[in-house]
Amino acid sequence: MDKILKVRPLEYIKQRLMRKTFNSITQKSMDIFVRGKDIGSVRPQIFGVHEEGLTKFIERTANEGNSDFFLDIGANVGLSSCQNGNSFKKVVCFEPNPLVANILKTNLSICLSDLCFEICEFALGEKDGSFDMYIPRHNWGGAFVRENNRYSEDVLYKKDGFDDFDPNNYAVKTVEVKRSETVFDSLFSSLRAEGLTKGVIKIDVEGFEKMVILSIGKTLPPELDVVIVFENWSPNIDLNELKNNFSDRKIVFKQFARTITGTKKSIARKVIEFGLFGETTFIRDCTQEEVGVGDMILIVK
Repeated sequence: MDKILKVRPLEYIKQRLMRKTFNSITQKSMDIFVRGKDIGSVRPQIFGVHEEGLTKFIERTANEGNSDFFLDIGANVGLSSCQNGNSFKKVVCFEPNPLVANILKTNLSICLSDLCFEICEFALGEKDGSFDMYIPRHNWGGAFVRENNRYSEDVLYKKDGFDDFDPNNYAVKTVEVKRSETVFDSLFSSLRAEGLTKGVIKIDVEGFEKMVILSIGKTLPPELDVVIVFENWSPNIDLNELKNNFSDRKIVFKQFARTITGTKKSIARKVIEFGLFGETTFIRDCTQEEVGVGDMILIVK
């Protein structure tokens, strides 16, 4: 007898229990492909939602009228577009990471089969070219380009939980970069020609958020109103610079905040408040003096 595999009784029982447990805790799993052990894959598998506060805000914004288009800049495997895309008439995703591009295509086809969507497999930058992208091995959604990055090197490695910059923590891939102003000028003209004038733009590009927003400000036609949601890891971001770039437009800044996490309350007070009331995510008005790290909102009318 040519044995290939032998499973002992206790091991068999253990495997059965583990499988039943996994099936139980992933009953609400999103109907998409995600990567096991990746930071961004845990909540979608267990709770069926990724960044619930952001997802609810985008859904509410679409329901309030900004439902013509959704630009997902830094789409990764499509978590935001798959959750919110059906609330919009058109979805355009930007994702240069070659390790996730095909997964993005598959996930969008699963979730948005009846919707018009496009995928741009390149990064946005100040000029055309090719650059190395560093992809954290445990967090493919945290991939970044080091060259000309607005974040300092310590911010780039600390955001992914590393103590220093070790190249062994990353997979490095060469990606195509296109001049953002050229891309947006063409894209906005196309949207305007299609009669799509109100939308949401989500930006998660690991240090190039400011550059992307400035490019949007320089090219956004007066007919288009947008709500921009962007990730911010820098407490020193200059809101006035961003505002002044949108000439003759009404600009409002807001920021996501929580009643406990990220506050200066004492640990004792946090424990008591959480025990009594839980934690609430809310959106507050934001000024230059109050800006902090976290997801931010820029409303352009």
